[in-house]
This record gives sequence, structure tokens and C-alpha cells, in this order.
Amino acid sequence: MSEQINRKSTPERAVQNLKWLALWLLILALAFAWRAQNLDAFGLSNDEGAHLMWARLAVDGYPLYSETYAVQAPLFLEAIGLAFRLAGPTIQAGRWAILPSFGLLAAALSWLAYRSGGWPAALTAVILVSLAPLVFTFSRLAMAEVPATALAVTSVVFLFLYLDRGHKAWLLASGLTLGLSFITKMLNPFVVAPIGWLLLVRSQRSVASSQKPEVSSQKSVISSQVVGAGGQLLLDGLLWSLGLLIPLAVVPLVYDPAAVYDQLIRFRSELRAAVPSSTAETWTQFQLFINSHWGFWLLAFGGIMAAGFRAWEEGWQGSRGAEEQGRVLSPHRLFTSSLLYPLTWLIWLLAGIVMLGWHAPLFPHHFIVLLPPLILLGAELISYEAQVIGSLSANGEQRPAIMIYSLIIMVAALNLLTIVKANRETAAIVTGGREAEALKLLRAVSTPDDFVMGDSQLLIFMADRRTPPPLGDVALVAIKAGRQTSERMLRLTEQVQAPAVVQWSLRLPWLPDYLAWVQSNYLARRVWDNDHIIYFGLRLPPGQTIPNEKTVRLSESVALRGYQIEPGPVKPGQHLNLKVYWQTDMPLAENYTVFTQLLNNQGVLATSWDSQPLGGYFPTSQWPAGEIVTDIVRLPLPADLAPGNYSLITGMYRLDTQERLRPATGGNDFVALTTLNIE
Repeated sequence: MSEQINRKSTPERAVQNLKWLALWLLILALAFAWRAQNLDAFGLSNDEGAHLMWARLAVDGYPLYSETYAVQAPLFLEAIGLAFRLAGPTIQAGRWAILPSFGLLAAALSWLAYRSGGWPAALTAVILVSLAPLVFTFSRLAMAEVPATALAVTSVVFLFLYLDRGHKAWLLASGLTLGLSFITKMLNPFVVAPIGWLLLVRSQRSVASSQKPEVSSQKSVISSQVVGAGGQLLLDGLLWSLGLLIPLAVVPLVYDPAAVYDQLIRFRSELRAAVPSSTAETWTQFQLFINSHWGFWLLAFGGIMAAGFRAWEEGWQGSRGAEEQGRVLSPHRLFTSSLLYPLTWLIWLLAGIVMLGWHAPLFPHHFIVLLPPLILLGAELISYEAQVIGSLSANGEQRPAIMIYSLIIMVAALNLLTIVKANRETAAIVTGGREAEALKLLRAVSTPDDFVMGDSQLLIFMADRRTPPPLGDVALVAIKAGRQTSERMLRLTEQVQAPAVVQWSLRLPWLPDYLAWVQSNYLARRVWDNDHIIYFGLRLPPGQTIPNEKTVRLSESVALRGYQIEPGPVKPGQHLNLKVYWQTDMPLAENYTVFTQLLNNQGVLATSWDSQPLGGYFPTSQWPAGEIVTDIVRLPLPADLAPGNYSLITGMYRLDTQERLRPATGGNDFVALTTLNIE
């Protein structure tokens, strides 16, 4: 009869597990869908902008560290670069590259929670990690926090697999995965603490299970246990460390070691010296995190209480006969106890708190590293509650505990509801207003091959423009550390002849000498307010050579001084990017329209571009007398344009009368620039 019951229970258990799994997958799918909406939202994260820009520069042929100055670890940037190669350098592609790491984090945390408390704990983990504001925000941005944390949690997963199965490959994989986390972002070094604890537990358990009864004395038993456990721990630690070091050793083989050291290591120590830790500031950051995630902390506290109650139930603190009196919290006993898991999560949490307390400078996104142990401890509470409520053995002694834990869960749920609302507001952010206008302006006053300077790399990236590879990040901490100076910014601006400078993120005012130079050396600006300004129309320095220089006067006031065509083959279906240099001897009362045309051998119009200078952002009535103005032309070439030679011409006309300005030398009412061969 019992065999029949067992045969029935196994299929029933499998069906039940499938139902739980289907529910878990549904929750994860909804979490993905929630994040996937509006991935082009304009959050203007300065860090995200730097990451996207560095990855794009690397894809464009400027290697990381040696040419592209980047203070971010390489694996993360290379992952974004891979997404750019597959889908193009867009903000959506960069953000899609981060979403899989959210799935990895959810799966790894759920697996650990399932080990500890079954399906209720696993579902709790996936729900909490989906709702956590930090995870929600940073799994939708091209930021390294979620990928690095996901790999760190996966490292703990592999360590548990090693404890279960004893295969050294899992131990090596654990170290290797944490090493990959480090070269994504050095955010989770404290995970070594719970891993070291688990290795200690395994070594004690292994030695205890192998002891022989022939050992002559209690003293020799203890001595052999210590030596054996120490040797086992040492061997495991060495193999795990080998896995950890492999990714770290590969980095200087792939990239310039001196540049890697300067940008990833030396910069951090300079930063810590420039922005020293402050107890008051650190406590303020902790308060902000606790206030925004207090429900997680409350659940974790309940999980610790539940673990203590479980320990008491198992007899760790009770007296159940002489045999029970000998029980102690030894590691090899803990390996088979339910207390192993909450103790591991607690060690993980405490180690993270210690690291953040030491870290400087400390920012809100760093606290994402505390979420895994908080979530796992919260899952302990839900698991214990579900276990006791579902048990027929719930007696009077257990009911007070059930009521307390239920109250904790209900109070924590109030915070979760607030979090859902905040996350919905985050997901609803859209591009618009001044940012949309700024993108349009940047595209009008520069070409895709130009390098643009500024303190908002995300704005420049979304305009499909690049910053100079040596620029790095114009971050406030970099300015305080002396890595970004007015002299360096000025030198780069002159070197690349940046057609525009973006003042958008409250950083350029920290470089007053550079900002004063920009204000004096750019002919035009678009001002939204004191903090959002774009300068454009770079004043050419005296004596600078103008490409294809010539002087052709249109009437008596305006002269064409030269032109420059974007290098490379000219093909149908593309744009011909052209810079035309103009100059006026006196202020102009008219706003003339510039035309650029391509004529075939018979003088028939093939394509044209008509616009006021710089897309209308710098009309001729605003031109200062004597200054050379660089106009940007993007002449569209029809896809069916026949191969052959074409004449490229330009000129100006009055929009109201369509009357063209004729060259002072007479003849045609246009200026012939050159002959182009269309392939």
C-alpha cells in the first residue's frame, strides 16, 4: 500500500513543481515586460552616457584605455559594444544588453532561495528582485551594477553546487564567475566572506564525516580535525582563487597594462584621496537606502527572527536529553541544518555593510549590493510562514510567532506598494522638451564624424555624435581628483575643432576657465536656462588654413571662403556631408537661405539641400562681421542616382523673392565648388 502511495506522490509532486515553475516564469516574464517598455526613455544618467560613449568609441576603432579613456571595467563595455555591433549604436541596444543580467540575477537569487525555503521562498525572491527600485532602475539603463551583482550571486550558486556535488569544476566556476564580476565592475568583493564561510563549513563537514572511531583520544581527534579541515580549506581556497584570478590576469594581456592601471586602479586611489570618506555622509547615504527600501529591511529582520526560531525548534538552544546537550553550533553540524542558509545570508549582508561603510565616495547605486542578502533573508521569513501555516502541527506555541510574522509581512507590503508606484513613474519617463530640441540642434550644427565636447555624454550619444576618445568622463569626481582640468578640456576642444560644446549636467561651471574660453570662442549659443546651454559655431583662430580656400563674393557683403567634403566614397542612398565656410564684412539685415545642389553633365538638378545656415540655428542676420561661419550641409543622394560625374554648386537667395545673390564677378548665380564622381 505504501509503495502505491509513493508511486502516486511522485507524479503529483512533479505536477505541483511544474505549476510553481509556471508561476515563477510568469512573474519573471511580467518583470521583463515591465522593464522593456520605453527603453529609449531620456533619464540623462551621466554615468550611463559615459558607458555608451566609451563602448561606441571602442566599436568605432578607438581601443579601450590606450585610446579611449575609460574608468569602467572592460567586460561591461565590451558587452555593450557587442550589442552595438549586432543592432547599431543606439541607446535601446545598449539597454537591451543589460536586461539579460536582470534575468540572471532573478534566477540565481530564486535558486538560492529555493534551496533554503522551497517554492514560496523562490517566488518571494523573484518578486522582491523585480520590485526593488535600484534593480528596476539599473536593469533598464546601461549600467554595470546589475550585471556585476548578478555574476557575484551566480558565484555563490556555483559554490553551493560544489558543496552538493563535490566536483572541483564547480569550485573553479565559482571563483571564475566572481572574477568576471570584478572585470564588469569591482562592486562585490565582500562576497568573498560568505563564500569563505561556506568553504569553512564544507571543510569541517568533510573532516567530521571521515573520522575513524579508532582514534585513541579526544585530543588527537580535535588535532586531526583541525589539521584536516585546515588542509581542505587551503586546497579549496587555492583552486577557487585560481578561478578568480584568471579573468583578472586576462585584462592586462588584452589591453595596455599601463593604461589599465592608470584608469582603473590609480584613478580610484586618487578619487578616494580627493573625496575622502565622511561618517556623516556615509550615514546619510545609508538612511536614504533604508528609507527607500525599508520593507526589504523589515522582511530581512523577520527572516532573522524566523531563523532563530527554527534553530530553537531544532534544539540548538533547547534541552532534549543528554544527547541534545552536546549539540553546538559547529560548522559540520550547520551544513545539515536549516540555519546554514540564513547565517550565510546574514554574513553576506554584514560584509556588504562593512564594505559600503568603508567605500568612498559612496553613491546611492552602490547599495544594490545589499539587496541579494536582504531578499534572501526576506524569503526566509515567507518560507517559514508558509511552512508553519501549511503544517497541521501548528500548535499554540507557534501561533504567536505566526501572528508576529504575518504582521511584519503586511507592514512591509505597504512599502512594496509605494515602490510599485515609484517604479511606474520611472518607467513613464519620456524624451521631450528641451532634450528633444537639443538633439535636433546638435544634429544640425555638426556632422556624424565630428567630435563634440560637453558634460552630458548621453545627450551627445543620442544625437549620434561622439566625444573625443581621450576625454573620458567630465564627472565632478574626476574634476575634484584633478583628472579633468580647464587646460585639458581646452586643449582637446582645439585639437578636434569641436563644432559644439554642451553644458547640460552642472559640471562645466566647475571648470570656470574653460567655460569662459568657450563663451569667447563660439559665435552662437542656444540657452534654455542657466544650466542648459549649447554653444556652437566655433570661431576659427587667426591664421588657420581653410580647406579648399577661395574667396568668391556674393554681392558686396557675403563671401564664400572654402569648403570641405567628408572623406570617403560618394554612393547613392547616402548623405554627402559638407562644410562650407562663409564670411561677411558687415552685419546683414537679411536672413538668406543657402542652397546646395548636385547637377549632372547636362546641368539637370539631381538633388538639393536648402536651409538657413546651421539648420536655421544661426541665421545670416546674426553673423558677426569679419568672422568665418562654418555651415553644415547634409546633401541627400537618391538611391537611384546614376553613376558618373556631377557638379557640386552652392549659393544664397532671399526666401521671399527666390532671388539669388550673384557673384560679384558676374556670370552664374551660384558658386561651383567641385566635380564629384558618384560610384
